[in-house]
Amino acid sequence: MKPYEQGALDGLCAVYGIVNAARIISGIDEAESKELFKRIILYLEERHDLAHILIHGIGLKTIGGIFRNVVRGYIKHRTMPFKKYPDTPLDTFWNAMMEFLAGGERRAILIGLGGVYDHWSIVDSITDKQIRLFDSFKLKRLNRNRCATMRCSSSRPHLLFPTHTYFLS
Repeated sequence: MKPYEQGALDGLCAVYGIVNAARIISGIDEAESKELFKRIILYLEERHDLAHILIHGIGLKTIGGIFRNVVRGYIKHRTMPFKKYPDTPLDTFWNAMMEFLAGGERRAILIGLGGVYDHWSIVDSITDKQIRLFDSFKLKRLNRNRCATMRCSSSRPHLLFPTHTYFLS
């Protein structure tokens, strides 16, 4: 299975991430994926400024609305365990992701990335050393020794946002 790819100029990475998470969690096929994508776009058109979202991307509040109002049947459980903890150390965050994904099949993590990428992606597996992504922008993996949670640097250019992370099942 390959992830659906977002266009190079649009800000819909969160939408693709949500659809790809639904594929992992609910095993939906191509027709159902297209229908879910359509329902999310119609929701965004009705309730938000779609042009702004296409150009600038989707914020956390809008993603929450998509989960509450559109994706309920596909992704039954979602938590944001680090929503109120912006100073979460990388080791704590990494270990929590590993524990969550090891807790059963049909789980995924929607994660906000910064630094090199301003992007939403799906973590579908993780080891002690590497995150593997099911991504709409062809990102495949991030090495732990190149990631940070509080500030990026030249040696750690990938910023993971614990406060902008959904654990999904």
